[in-house]
Amino acid sequence: MARLINPYCLSSFLAFRYLVDPAAEWVPGIRPAYPEVSTQGQIPVETMAEIETRLRELVASRLTPTTGILLSGGIDSAILAALLPAGTRAYTIKFNADRFLDESIQARVYAERLHLRHAVVEIDWPDYAAFGPALMRRKKAPLHAIEVSLHKAALAAKADGLDKLIVGNGADSTFGGMDKLLARDWTLADFYRRYTFVDPFAALCQPVDLHSVYETYLRPDGNIDIQRFLKTVHGIGIIQSFETAIHAAGLSLLEPFEQLRYTQPLDLARIRSGESKYLLKALFRRLYDGLEPPEKIPFARPMDIWLADWTGPMRPEFKAGVNWRAFTGDQRWLIYVLEQFLHLLEAGRIDG
Repeated sequence: MARLINPYCLSSFLAFRYLVDPAAEWVPGIRPAYPEVSTQGQIPVETMAEIETRLRELVASRLTPTTGILLSGGIDSAILAALLPAGTRAYTIKFNADRFLDESIQARVYAERLHLRHAVVEIDWPDYAAFGPALMRRKKAPLHAIEVSLHKAALAAKADGLDKLIVGNGADSTFGGMDKLLARDWTLADFYRRYTFVDPFAALCQPVDLHSVYETYLRPDGNIDIQRFLKTVHGIGIIQSFETAIHAAGLSLLEPFEQLRYTQPLDLARIRSGESKYLLKALFRRLYDGLEPPEKIPFARPMDIWLADWTGPMRPEFKAGVNWRAFTGDQRWLIYVLEQFLHLLEAGRIDG
């Protein structure tokens, strides 16, 4: 007899891209590993100079000859790269899809300026079939869309003899990088509609109402505390994805930005007038004299291209008669990978 899958888990993954409740089990005995967040936000910083000093200390304390960096085209990893010695290996992910953003072009600018040993790791749709099932078996959960690409980059680093990667996640949620979410004050209802990745009620036969997750972050004025939400609900899911992908390649992980806590209120007026991550942009300009910060480069994935012809899920957990083409590429990925995970779970290929 097929085991009954916990409806909460289905809804939480679609809504938040991971299981927000660390005690949640897909079926009895099958629970994802929750990320280690004990060091998250432990180091207070108040100024640009303090940010640089603490980052330098964090990197220097863990740096070895077998440490590399994941270098994107954005400013977060570029700042960390500027703190590394010449000759450090840097890896940039490039998705092979027509007319899709190539971050390796900007990353190469940083690498050449800093004299890093730069490698571009190309990602194709078949990589998701090659690495996805094993990563899901390890994670005991469906994958965030970044995990396969992170894993392949980590494997490249492992093949080069590295045992540790530095990554730049955590900067957006701490220093005001998610400007679209910080662009206004949000009521619970509005933020639920804006943030929820896939509304469980639009996709599942047995959706679970997850408004209670958001209610935890209501301020006395009735609006959502966006910064606290991003650092916890959003941030923990990202940490879990990075840890799964990189640890599965046999490497350890250094996330310096995750360890910082900005002790001042973010200047929302500056962010809302177009100055997102104003402190980090100032630090970037100091470290890269004469080079202007690029326009924000999100860690985008070409799921709208790769899943353009996908016709939707067939499993009974999902609603029938839904126009799945009306969902964005990233939303289709979440539905697609959830179905793939449920196939593995039903086949007994996910161990407790």
